[in-house]
Amino acid sequence: MLKVVFDAPLREKMEDLVAEENCEILQLDDEGGILTAIIGKEAPAVEMLKVSPVEDYPTEPGCFLRGNDYSPVAVVVLLNAPYGALPPEVQNAPPEIEKLVRVAVETGAALAGTLQTENIGIEKIVCNVVGNPNIRYIVLCGVDVEGHHSGDALRALLENGIDQRWTIVGSKAVTPYLFNTPKEAIERFRKQVTLVNLLGEMDPEVITKAVWSCYQEKPTRFLIYTLSDPGAYAKEPISYRLSWRVKHPEAIEEWELEDLVKGIEEEEKAKAVPGENEAVEVSEPKIVAIGRRLSRIAEELSQIAEILLEEAPMVEEVKPVPLVEEALVVVAPVVAKLTEEELYFHNQLRAYPGILAGLAACDKDICHVGLSLPTTVNKIIKTLGKLRKSLEGSSLSEQRRAEFLSKIDGFLKVAEGLPTDPGPCQKTVGTCTIGKGCLATGVMDLLKLVTEPAPLTQ
Repeated sequence: MLKVVFDAPLREKMEDLVAEENCEILQLDDEGGILTAIIGKEAPAVEMLKVSPVEDYPTEPGCFLRGNDYSPVAVVVLLNAPYGALPPEVQNAPPEIEKLVRVAVETGAALAGTLQTENIGIEKIVCNVVGNPNIRYIVLCGVDVEGHHSGDALRALLENGIDQRWTIVGSKAVTPYLFNTPKEAIERFRKQVTLVNLLGEMDPEVITKAVWSCYQEKPTRFLIYTLSDPGAYAKEPISYRLSWRVKHPEAIEEWELEDLVKGIEEEEKAKAVPGENEAVEVSEPKIVAIGRRLSRIAEELSQIAEILLEEAPMVEEVKPVPLVEEALVVVAPVVAKLTEEELYFHNQLRAYPGILAGLAACDKDICHVGLSLPTTVNKIIKTLGKLRKSLEGSSLSEQRRAEFLSKIDGFLKVAEGLPTDPGPCQKTVGTCTIGKGCLATGVMDLLKLVTEPAPLTQ
């Protein structure tokens, strides 16, 4: 600004001069024919950086709506329902959740959608956000997901990141594992966005105000935040897709983490080092062609098997021994005659006949397409696999080892015949016929009670 003092008759010339210089008189005082003008020139407007997202943006499908790609804000609405309870379409969400999602997009959000799980759900958000550098804020709202604590996991990720085990630091969630996302994508996500934490908020007007505040050019006060659009993040957008090396992180047990992380690290090293271990890239059309060819081979093998069966002599069908009867085989040995090591494996296996029989019964109910049954079956398969490794490294005689291995293989065969792909929770959907007494939900706790080794004197 410039302060100029001049005679009143010169006022018109001064105004013309100011206009020619693209300035303006901000203040004019008149004292006895002497004019005092404060002249200012507006600073040139700085053009805000906006960029185009990656070509395949949003890179990961999900339960969200796409709005203005150049908006600086994405809205995450927590869907408080067990994993898999709803199909991946926004219109199938509860009306109050759907309203928040739509209001956010209509107000100007780049993306707005729901979040259920503390692992794959968050990984999809990470991939879609780093593909669009214009997104600088995450508005988190809705009631946190019971059991999953997905909202708390997202908050902890942005505040603390992940540790060496691909686990979100400081999260209340049970399985906050991000195994399918590169660490560089997670770090880029944390640097790119700022969290506007409205955890527990369900008022559409509050969400509208939050979104509006994020894309203002001048700093705008909103609750405890000062928000404005800072422009796009000053690095190129990145196209990431989930690796799907762990499809069911919710089924990972604590004792599996070390081996799993070791495998992931070896895989990452193999990708980084060119040579014999370098992965061969196969285009999508080739993958489709290979899949079709393998399917054709499978059909041909099936036809060959049918021909061989037609030519084979008829054999009377052998009825499988019911699992309940097999329970007698497992508990039959006299406990006092077993060594301590034999007793351990005996106790570890004695519950499976009854438990597998119960799960087979659950499979004939609505649980066949449910959530708890497949999740439990996957855990049982892993537990039996771990027990099998322990048995192979034991000091038992070959005969006793073979007897126990035979039982384990039999149990594994039965377990693998049960559903292993989680579906919607039938209790949430409203079709559950069992309720709180669900065997599948309590099986792992029951196993712990039964498999504790008993003293030799009992």
